[in-house]
This record gives sequence, structure tokens and C-alpha cells, in this order.
Amino acid sequence: MTIKCLDHQKSNKFICYQCNCLMCSKCIFKHYKDHPDHSDKIEDIDQIKHSLSTLKLDDIIDTTTTNNNSNNFKSQINNKLKSLWESLRSSTFRYQRLSTTENDIKQHFEQLHQYLIIEEKKLNKDIINDKHTITNQIDNNVNHLKYLINMINIFNKLNNINNSDDNNDSGNNSNSEDTSIIPDTTTLYSTTTIMESITTSSSLQSFINHNNQTLFNEYNNYFNIDELLKQHSNDSSSLLLDIIHKYNNQFNESTTNTDNNNLRLSSYKLSIKQPDFNQLNSIIEQSIKFDNIESTESINTTTTNNNDNKQSYIFTTHYEKGATLINTSNNNSIEELKLDYEFYGTYSSIVSIGEYIYIFGGSYNLYKWIKISMKSKSAEHIGDIEGIKGDYFISVCYDGQDHIYLVNGYDINNRIDRFNIKTMKFESYHQLPVGYNHQISSMIFKGSLYSISYKQNLIFQFDLTNKTITDHQIDIKAYSGCHDNNGNFFIFDKTNNRFIKYNVETKQSINLNADHLVNEDHLFVMYHRESPTSSYIYSFGESNDCNFKYSIESNQCEPFFRDIIDHDREWCAFTSISF
Repeated sequence: MTIKCLDHQKSNKFICYQCNCLMCSKCIFKHYKDHPDHSDKIEDIDQIKHSLSTLKLDDIIDTTTTNNNSNNFKSQINNKLKSLWESLRSSTFRYQRLSTTENDIKQHFEQLHQYLIIEEKKLNKDIINDKHTITNQIDNNVNHLKYLINMINIFNKLNNINNSDDNNDSGNNSNSEDTSIIPDTTTLYSTTTIMESITTSSSLQSFINHNNQTLFNEYNNYFNIDELLKQHSNDSSSLLLDIIHKYNNQFNESTTNTDNNNLRLSSYKLSIKQPDFNQLNSIIEQSIKFDNIESTESINTTTTNNNDNKQSYIFTTHYEKGATLINTSNNNSIEELKLDYEFYGTYSSIVSIGEYIYIFGGSYNLYKWIKISMKSKSAEHIGDIEGIKGDYFISVCYDGQDHIYLVNGYDINNRIDRFNIKTMKFESYHQLPVGYNHQISSMIFKGSLYSISYKQNLIFQFDLTNKTITDHQIDIKAYSGCHDNNGNFFIFDKTNNRFIKYNVETKQSINLNADHLVNEDHLFVMYHRESPTSSYIYSFGESNDCNFKYSIESNQCEPFFRDIIDHDREWCAFTSISF
């Protein structure tokens, strides 16, 4: 059975990894025309065969070693193998670091047995969860790897390599292996055993050799070659494409079901202080400190589904009961949305959580709130604000767990309320002292809620644990502002034509180079992180003349988004969202 194109009755010679589509030599031109962005994801069978025939698994080593292979073309399969191996190595080293930290915690708590057993479990919870996540990821990647190695073995057999090479489960002709029989026990397939093998392996080839009688045993082959050749009329090229196609289908489904793409794990810093047992009751909470610190390290599971990557968007509302959605991950493509909600007076009343956007109040709907799904690009829920007072210019922020905090408003200047995103219920939380205006931006950082008062040279800090308030004077009259959720506010002072960065820990202000921005009157700013290395402040207002883009990394500002529909966005909600 030879797979042929139904439209042209020609044998398929190409595969597009972006959409997993097989094509003949005629279909390929239409595919290029319809999907120009897929050009670097298309390979022909000759390229694949050449890449596999020159593949050396010994060259696939850890990420710290440079690969000097002279083969210029790298098939998607080559890249997949390299990525899988790097991910397995990274996961194993990460797991070992977590295990070391876990062991330190256990040794400390051996002195406190009955007193601190509850604390021990609490502190180890995140580590155990991360280790479980890593083991699931390793199992998933090993399954990917087994399939690909089986496919390479089939390719070698189809190309009539010599018998000794056929017995090499790695698919490479440059290595010998130990063929002694070992007992086949379940422990040999455990994730712990696999990680030990990964640690002692210098390359992917050696890892395969170490496991040639278990994970990569030739008798565990996914395929019956003779039967498959009959099905494909002895057409080896057709058979190879079919196997790749089935691989993509199988592991796309697996990726979707396990939802392991773009896993982000925490980083930890452990500090231990030997306790004084004579004063144990008073110092027990200080005897061990376990900080979850912000991590720039991301563990990414390699998948074949190229559409699972998160996209970054700017969501900006306007007066006409609608919003403009700008995809900054896709050449700033723009989509206009219609939403049955009045957005004037909601500038600081918006927060994004996952795929959802929440907006509270507004000048023309004081007692309403809306939940918008970015997947469906529609309002999922419009409800009444009950249990607390409604308002407009409510400043909101998210605690990263179950609650959105609502601070003050235009008419109500002495309250902090909460909204539970699971129960969708409002509750009064704390009454502030008199003297604050409405707030233009609020942020929760390291256990405190920080909020900037409108034109008051003031930021207040509210400790969420003991509910105490501390005022901090700043040398700027805030007209609009935003934050990065990491301790930094970016504040526009319309009165003095200034734009600054203020850090809540150092209490220091830095003037930013944003002349274009500060020379406009009615600007409203928002923070947007487009990638791990690039973050921006965008501004909007009553017309497109207010649209600017300020780069935090380069400290430069320029006009931007001047060609979008010229809606009036003054005092309307906008936010950054990734999903």
C-alpha cells in the first residue's frame, strides 16, 4: 500500500510538521502559497533519509558541548532527538538538586521529630510535587525516544545495513554493546533507574546501549516490518513517511492529554538556623526558612504539537462596548471584539488570570462585573457586584491563588474588598483610614499589597498577614501607572511630565527615557512581557496619538500601533495576557 495524494494520484514526498500533512510534489506549491509561515517546517523524504543515514547519536550530548557536525541540514527528527536528550538531562539534574534540598530539610527535622513533623511535610510539599512533575515529564520523553529509536532501526534495516548493525538497538553503526542476558524486572523500567542511567551516560548513544535489553530491546519494537512492507507494497519511502505521520498523531494526542507543555517549576533557597531547644516554642518558626524564589529556569517538555506554545496578547477596551486584541506573538495581528459592557472608568479595574480577564465596575455599570474568555473571545459571565459597594476606578490585583483584591474607587476611598474567583463571591476585607484617593495601580508582592494613590505623592503598603498599613511618600504625582508583578511600578506624572520606575523594596525612583510619552496629556500605561528577554510599557488614550511603546531593556520609547482603529480608550481597561 503506497500512500498517494488523492488530488493528483502521485506518491507523497513531503511532510509539513506544522500541520502534520503529507503532500505530493504538486500539493507542495499550494501549501507554500497558503501557509508561507510553514516553509521551515516542511521536509521532503530525500532530506529525511539523508539526515537519518548520516545521523550519529554520539553527537547528541549535553547542552554545554558544541556540536561540530558538518552536516548542514538538520531534520526535524534530529532536532527532536537533541531536544529530548537535553530535556532529559536537565530534568535529571534538576531532580537531583531538589533531592539534595529535600535531604537537608529531613536532616534538620530529625532533631525536632514530634515538634516539627507538620512543618516538614508542608515545606516538602512543593518539592515533592515538582519531583512528581519531573518524573511524569521524563516518562513522557522516554516514550517519545523509544518510538524514534525504533523508527531509526527500521530505517537502517530497510537500507540493508549489515547484521551486526541490525543488532545495535541504538541505530548507529559505530558502537559495540554488551549482549549478556540480564533479568527483566520492573525496577529496570522505573523512572529512578532511568535517571541513574541518564546521569552516567555521556551521550544519547551510551544511554541507549545501557538500556539495550530493556527500554530499547529490539523485541519491544512498535512495528512488524514485514507486515508493514506488505501494506506499503515494499515502498520503503512510503513506509517511513507513514511511521513519522503516525508518530506525530500518537504523541500530539499524548501531549494534549498530559498537558505537560511549558512546565515552569519553582526555585528554592534553603536557609537553616540551628534551634535553641531551651527556647524552642518561641523560635520554632525561625529555625528553618524555605523561600520560593522567582525562577528564570523553565523546564520544557518536547512535543510534536507546535500549536501548544503560549501566545502573548494586548487586550485594550474602548468606549464603543468593544475591545482590540493585539497578538504580539504573531506580528501584532489585530482582532476587534464586541462585548456588551461599558468600559469607561475601568482603567485600573482589570486583571488577567490564565485565559480569563476580569473587569469590575465602571462609570456606567457601577454594580456589574464581567469575565471574558480569550479562547472563545467572548464574555463568559456578566454578573452583579453583591455583598460590597460598586464603583468605578476600582483598583484591582490578583494574589496568585483564589482572590482578586479590590481597592477603593472614585466615590469609596476607604476599603479593601475581595472577590473569590472559584465561588465568584465578593466580601468586605478591610476598612482603610480616611485620606486616600482612588488608586491608579495595585500589586501584591511578597505578602503585601502595594497601591498608588491618584495625584497624591503616595504609595501605601498593606500587610496581608497582620493587616497593618504603612505609607511611603514618592516624588511623583501619579496620573496613570502599571506594574510588573515583581516589585516595580511604572508611573506617569502628567503634572510634571515625568515617567519613572519605582521599586517597592528599595523605595528608589528612576527617571525613564520616554520623552514621546510624557509630552502627551492623557496617557494610560500598561506592562507587557513579550518574551523572557523583552518587556515593554504600552500607552493608550483618547486617540492613536497616545499610542507609544517603551522598551524597558533599551530604555527607549517610540510611537506604535498608529494604524489600528482610532477608538477612544481614555480611562478604559487594558491588560497583558498570555495563554
